[in-house]
Amino acid sequence: MKKKDEEHKSVLAKTEESFSNARLAYANMMAVDDLQVTKTWLLSEGARLLAKNIHKGPEMTVAVAAVNNAMSAVGVNSGLQNGYIHALKKKTPYAEVPLLNRNAGEELNTTVTCFDSLTFPVVEDLLKLVNEPLSKIKDALYFAGGVSPEE
Repeated sequence: MKKKDEEHKSVLAKTEESFSNARLAYANMMAVDDLQVTKTWLLSEGARLLAKNIHKGPEMTVAVAAVNNAMSAVGVNSGLQNGYIHALKKKTPYAEVPLLNRNAGEELNTTVTCFDSLTFPVVEDLLKLVNEPLSKIKDALYFAGGVSPEE
């Protein structure tokens, strides 16, 4: 009877060790799964969010506003100069004034819409790298940005 108890304890110990190893393997598998999910999110939504934040951020807004203001000033000055010259000459009817664009407002709205829906192909391509090591992801990002890792 004592021998059977020892065999039983030995079997129980091996079974418990086996269960413990299975639990550890499962936990490791779940950790890898979590890392894969995290990596997928970072390469898709995280990168998209980064690009969107750059696009909507104050730096981009200030830069675009500066360009718009400069373009407006050039346009207004050019328009005033041309209008003044034509008014003095009184040779060209208003509707025939060169560079007069009655669709300028619509074209500006179209341009703004295009800017707002701007996408970045490098962000879309990142998801394809989900199973690649970090070094390849970095290389792809450096290549897309036109810079080398040393810069």
